[in-house]
Amino acid sequence: MNRVPLGIAAYVLAILIPVAVALLPPRPDGRGLAVELGVAVGFIAFAMLAAQFLLTARFPRLASPLGLDRLIRFHRVAGVLALLAVLTHVGILIVIDAEFRAFLNPFDDLPRAGALWMVLGALVGLVVLTIWRRQLRIPYQWWRLTHGLLALLVMLIAIVHVFQVGYYSSAVWKMAVWALIGVAAMSLLVWTRVIRPIRNLRHPWTVVDVRQEKGRAWTVALEPVGHAGMSFRAGQFAWLTLDQPPWHIDAHPYSFSSSAVLADDTGRVEFTIKELGDFTARTGDVPVGARAYLDGPYGNFVLDDTAAGAVFVVGGVGVTPALSILRTLRDLGDDRPTWLVYGTGSPDKIIADDELADLRDQGSLQLTVVVEEAGDEWQGERGLITEDLLRRVLPPLDERDLAVFCCGPDEMMDAVIPSLEALGASGDRLRAERFNLA
Repeated sequence: MNRVPLGIAAYVLAILIPVAVALLPPRPDGRGLAVELGVAVGFIAFAMLAAQFLLTARFPRLASPLGLDRLIRFHRVAGVLALLAVLTHVGILIVIDAEFRAFLNPFDDLPRAGALWMVLGALVGLVVLTIWRRQLRIPYQWWRLTHGLLALLVMLIAIVHVFQVGYYSSAVWKMAVWALIGVAAMSLLVWTRVIRPIRNLRHPWTVVDVRQEKGRAWTVALEPVGHAGMSFRAGQFAWLTLDQPPWHIDAHPYSFSSSAVLADDTGRVEFTIKELGDFTARTGDVPVGARAYLDGPYGNFVLDDTAAGAVFVVGGVGVTPALSILRTLRDLGDDRPTWLVYGTGSPDKIIADDELADLRDQGSLQLTVVVEEAGDEWQGERGLITEDLLRRVLPPLDERDLAVFCCGPDEMMDAVIPSLEALGASGDRLRAERFNLA
């Protein structure tokens, strides 16, 4: 069953709650249809802003049914829509009633006008920095810090604004509802960024190996210190902090690349991290014996027992969750058929190439490596992953009960996902995960 329509319906009902509360008695006299429409849009914007905190609170029961990729993309779209709702709220009121235009001029009403311009600036900043972070060359960790601070500022101003206007919050119980929504939203961020990391101090890990892979990537192996470790399902990810306290801004989500069986048997987990020019460039310098902290596991990029087999279409370091699933199947003796289409820049960037070749030679994996640039010695596929190539190397996706996984850079996934859907992979059978949370 496709859970996306149900999730969207639940979201729409949730953002209408403040409007329903405002309409309950005691209700002040109406001020004209247009003004009340503008106010209703404002309450919807308030609820949308609060819901943004819930969407990123790392609740497995919320994220797992929808998938991380869908949830993050919905979070981005909802953020843009929340900005448009705020602009619509302000626009309707200043066009309809000249009294509201005074709130645009800080010299006429500094508290309200100042708060308005501050929240508009913060919202525009949130959207612009998220959509164009890479073009602006903003490091992920600094984007993540400013994103959280700007979100808290917006929510705080929104709560104060509702109380300051007071038109629909005169009743004590209504004031309590608005305060509860706002404080609960901000508390989710504090829980995720502060309280949960502090709790992870009780479950430290130690770095036991750091080895170089092809394609400017490093595999970091961890073992638990004083606790049983972490069980995960192959294909999931965790937030990893290396050689820093768990609340440090360098915390970043990485997919497990090791077998889930290895974690259950020995406690050892591994992550394969590519150098991207930011703090990841220091991965190879992390010393053996360094402390590490994990928050997880998260995600539903996993192979269900009911699937007849698995198809992976990946790009670059997006191969890591596929490696975890393939290694787990090998360790379990699970001989379900698997296909891997692996796009990379050149042959010298193929991560775990020898291991993948062994799995292919054993007959458990149909392997297709597609390189963009290669010399005459390369005998495999060249160029980009196209629909024609997928149709040629994969089984009929509309005829077999195969789980289909896609992971990699945005550009690759934007091109590949429509191709997979055209070949018959759709709904809950297609699971996607982007290596770009911002």
